[in-house]
Amino acid sequence: MLKAILCSAVIVLAACTDTGDDAGLQGNHVWKTQTDMLDKARDVEGLIMDGSQRQGRAIDEQAR
Repeated sequence: MLKAILCSAVIVLAACTDTGDDAGLQGNHVWKTQTDMLDKARDVEGLIMDGSQRQGRAIDEQAR
């Protein structure tokens, strides 16, 4: 009996699971706005780090 229930649960979960084929091709998913914002934040972080490194080099050059 338990085996039948577990098999049924696995089948139901497998049937309800999105394989991501359609979502992956279109790039649209439930969290798209959040992932887009994270990507933008990573870009901004890169810009800030670059500016910080340039400023550090300029300070080192002036100190010499």
